Amino acid sequence: MTVNSTEPMTETLPIGPLQEGMWLFWRLNPASPAYCMPEIFHFEGEFVLEAVEFTFNELIRRHESLRTTFRETEAGAVQVIAREPEPRPVEVLDLRHLPEGERSERLQSAINAAANRPFDLEAEAGIRLTALRVSDSRTTLVLVAHHLVCDGLSMAVLLDEFGELYRSARRGVPAELGPVPPGYSTFVNRQLATLANGTYEEERKYWRERLAGITGSALPGAVHSSVRTPVARDTALMSLTLDDTLTESLTAFARRTRSTQFSVLLAVMKVMIAAATSEGTTVLGMATSGRTPEFERTVGLLANTIVIRSEIDLTQSFAETLGEVSLDLMEAIDHQDLPFSRMIADLDAEQQLGSDILRTVFTAGAVGSLKLGEGDLSEVFARTDQGPFDLHVACDIVDTGIALDWEYALGTYPHEVARGYAAAYQEILARLLGEPDAPMDSLGLAEVLARVPGLAGGEAAGATPAVAADRQAAEGEEGGQDAVFTPVEETVAAIWTEVLGVPVESPHDDFFDLGGHSLLVGATIAEVRQQVSQSATLRMLFDYPQLREFVSQLEVDGRPA
Repeated sequence: MTVNSTEPMTETLPIGPLQEGMWLFWRLNPASPAYCMPEIFHFEGEFVLEAVEFTFNELIRRHESLRTTFRETEAGAVQVIAREPEPRPVEVLDLRHLPEGERSERLQSAINAAANRPFDLEAEAGIRLTALRVSDSRTTLVLVAHHLVCDGLSMAVLLDEFGELYRSARRGVPAELGPVPPGYSTFVNRQLATLANGTYEEERKYWRERLAGITGSALPGAVHSSVRTPVARDTALMSLTLDDTLTESLTAFARRTRSTQFSVLLAVMKVMIAAATSEGTTVLGMATSGRTPEFERTVGLLANTIVIRSEIDLTQSFAETLGEVSLDLMEAIDHQDLPFSRMIADLDAEQQLGSDILRTVFTAGAVGSLKLGEGDLSEVFARTDQGPFDLHVACDIVDTGIALDWEYALGTYPHEVARGYAAAYQEILARLLGEPDAPMDSLGLAEVLARVPGLAGGEAAGATPAVAADRQAAEGEEGGQDAVFTPVEETVAAIWTEVLGVPVESPHDDFFDLGGHSLLVGATIAEVRQQVSQSATLRMLFDYPQLREFVSQLEVDGRPA
């Protein structure tokens, strides 16, 4: 339910369920650009700053998510919508004074800086526009939105409306955009009401059964660190464009099997992982649009994350496997309305952050374009230096061809390994399409994967550090340690008991083992800050989940607790 703020120029409402995980990520990684979405364009023609600023501010006026900030309160995270925000200037960096030889290097540096500059979401709205003046006739525009306020389809809407607003401003006529679409607050309130009335119980049951006991799948690489804290990973990106012959073969096979090109590409990734890991169960994350016709042009985070779980039997044919994966995909989409944060809330403590469920994400890229109606406009490949996943593959499927953008965590996949996997994927795709009715284990998939450079023999995709062993050792020692609560520990234990709904019986109890998860961390820290110490932070609870260790990190009256 929307709560009117005491400030007449703002409106406050709870953070949306689809935003919860990303908000937690930002609070733990505020200096990371992992969820920044840059769109970059080179413009050859007359640059009119007044028309660009008018267009930018009209977008902000039309879409409340673009004039929203966020903050934590005692009641939880909220978003604050400015009803009539002050006009936002376009940031202008003039490079025209530089010698021509320096301009290109400085331009690339400025683009990277603008694309990777993090947002302070508590103090500023999650969108900005930078104009880089390269010459009197050339300007580079860098539009960046934070994913918390804008998903991929929302960006497509923004680019479309930006073009219409700019063209109309240059002609001096009203823009033909139609009525302002429903605001994101309407979507959030609708979703919160649906969660409260029990409509999603069937979906909760489906995901509880579907996700029980699983971890996300990943191609073998460097040792994967299983961490409770959502972390920003340094990433690199490469694009794999399928040649015309392979694209035609894929399209024809999808048509013949009454499938889609995306389903075929997804099934190939699952087969590749199964062949590389010798594990039959494959678990990949995927984004869904979450849009009904009513919210088709609403800007905000409407995209949800679902998990596609499949059993891959390499003795079957690819045609059979595609049919099964397609059914898995359709079944997951049929249950896409439950927000991902709620899907994982019912899982075991080790799964509840979702970080080990979403190791590999395979999505269809959103397609949008900007048309200014004058000059010459060209889009520039854009990326940020960090991401939240080990591997994120975005499939761009358009009439002119198919490209797969591989964003990979450098700590998991060194460059040569990632390039090797991309090449192996293309070869495996060709082999599966060439003999779709043959047993897949007869097609030499293992030999293809063996050529991936930089992999040591016997390396396992699921390898994790000895976190579990360390925990068991600590628990084994617990009996010989003092199990008496200190006064501060008693207060914190009472807070944990209240939040978790289960008794805390030992100062060595683990918050997550007791059933805590990411949705409860914020409420717990808020209570600790109010009752015990303002020094408590989210990261502190993730890093020190045992009660005694957590309390030892607190400062009470200026001294360690």
